[in-house]
Amino acid sequence: MKALSSSPWITLMLKLVGAILILTSLIDYITLFTTVDFQNKQTIITFTTGVVDRGFIPLVGIILTGLGVWFESGDVSTSNQASPMLRLVVFVVASILGLLFLLIVPWHVLTVRDAAATEVTELGKRADTLKAQVETQVKQLKAQGPQQLDAQLAQIEQALNSGSLSGTQLTQTQQERERLRQLKSDPKALEATMEAQIAPKRTEEITRIDSDAKKAKELTETNAMRSALRTGLNSLLLAIGYIILGWTGLRQMLSGR
Repeated sequence: MKALSSSPWITLMLKLVGAILILTSLIDYITLFTTVDFQNKQTIITFTTGVVDRGFIPLVGIILTGLGVWFESGDVSTSNQASPMLRLVVFVVASILGLLFLLIVPWHVLTVRDAAATEVTELGKRADTLKAQVETQVKQLKAQGPQQLDAQLAQIEQALNSGSLSGTQLTQTQQERERLRQLKSDPKALEATMEAQIAPKRTEEITRIDSDAKKAKELTETNAMRSALRTGLNSLLLAIGYIILGWTGLRQMLSGR
């Protein structure tokens, strides 16, 4: 320890590297803050996540600077006499960052929750839109029913008039013609028949839309919970570390005067 504390080069390097880490981090935080649109929850989440992910860098800078000051003094008991202004600035910055990370915890969690709720609402609206499109397609198919019926009757009449049918095939074709004529004369029966034909496909599409919407909702809520827990807990741990460093250092400086 004496060899380290007697080397002004090591002391200078520790304080210099520490100060650079702290300053570059603060500049980075300010730059991130300028990108925040408080009307856009996603930019807030990006900001809070970015700050927390970089939170260990100024912490390392504060520790290195503190070690540099400590080595400069050569003795823990006399460290209050070494670089008092630098020590004061470092501990104040640590305290401010501690409060910042403490505030980020509820800010990030609430923003993530609100963003997830908004996304779930949008997913529900998109699902409703897709269902409406399916119903529109069903109505269009039903509207085309009479034209399709006429086309089928024309094909049957052409086949019967061609004389190419005989026996069972002829009987079946005549029965089909009679059935189609009855449907044509009864719009309600025609609509019921088309409904029976379309219903399975419509049910399948609606089920698929609901299933996709449910999966998307679950994924959104899961990602939101993970983001809230990860960033929230990391921010809380960083806040505890910064506050302990900052307030303990300030208390020692005040008690040493």
